[in-house]
Amino acid sequence: MNVKRAALLIVGLSALVLAGCFGPIERPIADFTWCPYGFDGALDYQFTSTSTTIDGHYIVSMRWEFDDGTPSEEIWEALHRYTEEDVYHVTLTVTDTRGISGTVTKDVPVRMAVEIYPNWKFTLGSRARVTGIVANRADVHLDSVVVKAKFYDTNGIRITDGTITLFDLEPGEKVAYTVEAAEYSASIFHATVGVDSFVADCPNSWYSPVERVPAE
Repeated sequence: MNVKRAALLIVGLSALVLAGCFGPIERPIADFTWCPYGFDGALDYQFTSTSTTIDGHYIVSMRWEFDDGTPSEEIWEALHRYTEEDVYHVTLTVTDTRGISGTVTKDVPVRMAVEIYPNWKFTLGSRARVTGIVANRADVHLDSVVVKAKFYDTNGIRITDGTITLFDLEPGEKVAYTVEAAEYSASIFHATVGVDSFVADCPNSWYSPVERVPAE
């Protein structure tokens, strides 16, 4: 046996011994869920890590990449605002106490969770009101949806508001609504209507606001 073959044999045996002693590296298993978040913006999403690692260790850091040109975030759980509907390739990288990392990328379809149909109707009377149809476009059950109408005079000055809360909308469900002005005014001339907020039945919901500023 020549020197070169002997050296290769020694290296191979060493690798087998090391593999037998230490085994393959077990990386953390990165994973996450997502859900529309309906308290601040139309395309806000919350991301919840469900990552795991080997017994005796735990995750110490997370990095989220949202595929929309914004910087990555070193944060445990993420609340992210998108500006356009699309399918985004969201990546989560987790690192455990051994300093070993694991990564996962998922396709996240981002869209308006609640839609106010544009053919709503404005009616004057003892109480001005708006009537129309609202639809759940999310893939999850919505516990509640708050529809808000704003009523204005001829100069565009807002006179009063009105809201109604709809409960238990299943995915794809459409519901009729009527929102009346909170007070009567002969000066009311026109109105606008939109979704003020909604609560999604997220499987791993982790954040809800303690106090929120009323929408203007």
